[in-house]
Amino acid sequence: MGDEQRYEFSVLLKDWKPFQAGDSESGDIVFQGKHAGGNQPSFYLMTKRNSIAFRSPILGLQATVIGDFRPHIDEWIHFRVDVRWTDDATGYYRVSARLPGEPGFTLRQAYENVRTFHPVNPADFGYLKWGLYRPGQALDKGDVPTRIVHHDDIRVLDLSQEALP
Repeated sequence: MGDEQRYEFSVLLKDWKPFQAGDSESGDIVFQGKHAGGNQPSFYLMTKRNSIAFRSPILGLQATVIGDFRPHIDEWIHFRVDVRWTDDATGYYRVSARLPGEPGFTLRQAYENVRTFHPVNPADFGYLKWGLYRPGQALDKGDVPTRIVHHDDIRVLDLSQEALP
C-alpha cells in the first residue's frame, strides 16, 4: 500500500453523437481502474451527456472534468490520473486533462485524504481497462446504438520512483 501511480491515456470520440434533450442519460465508461476479482472499479472516466466525468463509485465521488467535449469530437483528448493507493484515508485521486490546442495538462479535480482500496472491494492488486463499457444501456431507452472510441498513448508511471511534473 502507499504506491503512487500515474495513468496517462488519450481518447478520441469518433463520430460521436452528442446528447440531445430526450436522449437517454446513461453514460459510457471509456477508462477504468479496477480491483482484481471482479470487484467494482476504484475509478473511471465516462462520457455523461456532453461532458466527461471522473467517478469513484464506492466513495460516492463524481466530478465533471471536461464540461463540453462537443468541440473536440474526432480530436484527441489527453488525460492523467494520479493515484496514491492506500487502505486508509491518506490516498488521493488527481485528475488532469489536456484538450486539443492546450500546451499542457490542467488539474481538473482532486480528492485528497481518501481511501483508494476499499474493504467492500477486497483485492491485493488492480488493473486497468479501456475500451467502451455501456452499463444499463438499451435501444428502447433511447441509447445511441453505436459508439466508437479510440485509445492511445496509454502509460503507467510509478510516481514514487519518478520526478514527474
